[in-house]
Amino acid sequence: MPSDLLTLVHRDHADLQRELTQLLDPDATALELRTALDGVRLGLTAHAEAEDIVLEPFIANPMLTLLITQARAAHLSQEHALVALVTSRPRTDAWRERAAHLRDLVVAHSRRQETRLFPVLRGEAKETYGALAGQFATERMRQLSMLQPSAPMMSYSSI
Repeated sequence: MPSDLLTLVHRDHADLQRELTQLLDPDATALELRTALDGVRLGLTAHAEAEDIVLEPFIANPMLTLLITQARAAHLSQEHALVALVTSRPRTDAWRERAAHLRDLVVAHSRRQETRLFPVLRGEAKETYGALAGQFATERMRQLSMLQPSAPMMSYSSI
């Protein structure tokens, strides 16, 4: 397992982008859409919760307060966009627009974290940064264990 928090967070972002791209594939089967949407829902929820828990101790650090607050706001925007997506009928224009919008939010968030948050976090948390990857991985798995995949939807089978 990679020992760097940025590596784990980057992998989550890449996985989310891949699943969101799958949702935009016009040739995706109903099962592929359902699986990708569940991957986005579960992955985004577990990622955001784990990241929030791991970064919480640093929120009082003046160098990190704004950056962590922005990351939390980005996750909240992504969650709102996910709600809009899951309430859309698959393969419609609204579905595609909402999936693309959520993917754009994830990409922008990933870039901000890689270029702004993590360089500052490494500098401000020199003594504890190395342990954050293990904490994140553990918390992410704990969050996933509390989530359930979506129940099969009949509407997807008729797509």
